[in-house]
Amino acid sequence: MIARLAIAMTALAMAPGPSALAEDRTVPVRFQPGATAATVKGSIRGDRGVNYTFETVAGQTLQMLFTPSNRSCTLNVYAPGADEAVHIGSVAGNAFGQTATQAGTYRAQVSLMRNAARRNETCRHTLSIEITGRPGGSSAGVSDARLRDRCRAEAAPMYGVSPRRIELAARVGPSAEGGFQIDGTVDKGREGVKKLRCLFTRERGFDRVMAMTPDGR
Repeated sequence: MIARLAIAMTALAMAPGPSALAEDRTVPVRFQPGATAATVKGSIRGDRGVNYTFETVAGQTLQMLFTPSNRSCTLNVYAPGADEAVHIGSVAGNAFGQTATQAGTYRAQVSLMRNAARRNETCRHTLSIEITGRPGGSSAGVSDARLRDRCRAEAAPMYGVSPRRIELAARVGPSAEGGFQIDGTVDKGREGVKKLRCLFTRERGFDRVMAMTPDGR
């Protein structure tokens, strides 16, 4: 009984705050003419979240990277017309990619988890969105800069360091698995410099981070 109660309380603490249900403001994301990427910055406090909306057409490639100042700040993504999120940040992390978008309006919801919202905490955040590929056709691919950003975002928690301690090659090369790869190093202070490799699929979706130093980490 006690164990079940503890699990229920943990799930409640991780749930989005009241902002997920009401009073979220909506901000349309504007892309410059001819641009495939846009970056928005904002701030939320307590139970007041924000919804960023943007349009896509069918068959494009969507990549999103969320950078919050507060660990209790999460990003949920909703496909056009959907009531259930296709990406839940508290479970899946701060990066999201989809290789075949639906036509319509996507919604990126930023909110604080329930306990943080009740404490009236603040979350400053940056959301990068990139949409590439011709409508209904093959994707033109996500830019190399976005792949490097995604690599840092995935590798940093794996090694327990700030993304600034990760140095990556400027070139994105082909991988042996038919996708793409980026080699780099991570400075772990007293533990030394470790080698790593980020692997991406042929559609440029994130696959995994490989430790290339013999001792692993």
